[in-house]
Amino acid sequence: MNQHDGLARIAVPLLGILLVAINLRPVITAVGPVLPALGEDLSLGPSALGLLGALPIAMFGLVSAMVQNLIARFGVERTTAGALALLTVATVLRSWPGPHANLWIGTVLVGAAIAIGNVAVPVLVKQSFPRATALVTSIYVAVLGIFAGLAAALAVPLAAASTAGWRLSLGVWAVLTCLGLVFWVMHALRSAPPRDRASMSTSERRSPHRPSGLNVWRTPMAWQISAYMGLQSGVFYISLTWLPTVEQALGISATAAGWHMFLLQIAGIVGNLLVPVLMRVGGDQRMVACLPGSLFLAAMMGILLAPTLVVLWVIVLGLGTGASFVVALSLIAMRANDLTTASRLSSMAQAIGYAIAALGLFLAGLVQGWNTLAVLGIIAIIAVGVIASGMLAGREQALGEKPSPALAASD
Repeated sequence: MNQHDGLARIAVPLLGILLVAINLRPVITAVGPVLPALGEDLSLGPSALGLLGALPIAMFGLVSAMVQNLIARFGVERTTAGALALLTVATVLRSWPGPHANLWIGTVLVGAAIAIGNVAVPVLVKQSFPRATALVTSIYVAVLGIFAGLAAALAVPLAAASTAGWRLSLGVWAVLTCLGLVFWVMHALRSAPPRDRASMSTSERRSPHRPSGLNVWRTPMAWQISAYMGLQSGVFYISLTWLPTVEQALGISATAAGWHMFLLQIAGIVGNLLVPVLMRVGGDQRMVACLPGSLFLAAMMGILLAPTLVVLWVIVLGLGTGASFVVALSLIAMRANDLTTASRLSSMAQAIGYAIAALGLFLAGLVQGWNTLAVLGIIAIIAVGVIASGMLAGREQALGEKPSPALAASD
């Protein structure tokens, strides 16, 4: 194999993963800044707008458990292409003028499509970069954060640039989904479908890609990783939704609070990129899994006791949310010995995880109606859960069938 072929074997799959990354958050983060305009245009009240914002997260939990079956039947490449196709249709439908049902159906489909992509990515990373899962996952999440922040920052200017208003601001991201769709359709057409893999030679079927009979739902480690995924996701989505309201209650302007959410995303990128280095500290991943929870606690205490330094505390919080997401995804890839277990674990962790995150959002909304600052308490309680679950999920343990030493050496 020459140098050019070796580079292509790294660059092509990495490009594909990043083309998924740029599409999994803009259609969500672009909504918040234009919610007032959307609500006024469609005569939607606060409760309806709250439901609109929560629907994608709820769909993450509902759909994630089904994705492993799609991957097993169609293969991860075709499943990824299908997710981007659905996301393209959903993004356009959500913004299309006409009955209000377009908005609601499109939003549900957006959540379903992103859920499929969320589960597929750790499998793609495990498949293409089995020895660099933390590094590739951190790059993926960094790109995810950059485009999430850009979508939030550009939402209002895009809406003001056209008479289409919020519809343009939300619908324009279909351009990016089409770009990813073209790549993954071409890649899926060149990949072998699962039925063709069944006819592979005996040695190929005995590779680490071979399906295992492990039921992850009966495995304590899988539940520990799922809890970690959910608790850290809860901190992120509660912060994204309610922290601006908390800041305003502390006397910070709405404009400044909005920009702080962009800063949260940028700090998260730094947290993403630190994880591969921190993964090498200690004999397992307990330290790096527990560190984000400590940052969450420090940020909540800081906002409550020293609100004038809120920019510092937002950066600390962002470092934690960015790091914890990469840790959660990396644990899925690192703990699974084979691709089937990786897809099952990814599906379970995100189904349970986003259900926990949705519950956290609901509880934060309830306490916010009673006392806005109580949201900080909810996040602090969840942060303790992140530390506890990180202590368990960070222990070195393998799930699934391990390849024989001879086969491992031949990879």
